[in-house]
Amino acid sequence: MTATTARARGAPGRAASSQRITGLLAIDADKGRAHYECYRPGCPKPREEPIRPSAIAPFISGIKARHLAQYHGE
Repeated sequence: MTATTARARGAPGRAASSQRITGLLAIDADKGRAHYECYRPGCPKPREEPIRPSAIAPFISGIKARHLAQYHGE
């Protein structure tokens, strides 16, 4: 019996490092809704808002920073 170790793509010989998911961003362009959910302990609520197609890129680039500033003081 042989065992193999997990390897990170493009890094031969090194195991992939684990990463923690701290939030989820979902955009439904058909319905015009954007949803950001933070998975930090004690986070008060997810943020959901209507969104226009032209506003998707600015929403994506700023939602995490706005959420962290408003709810977590960062």
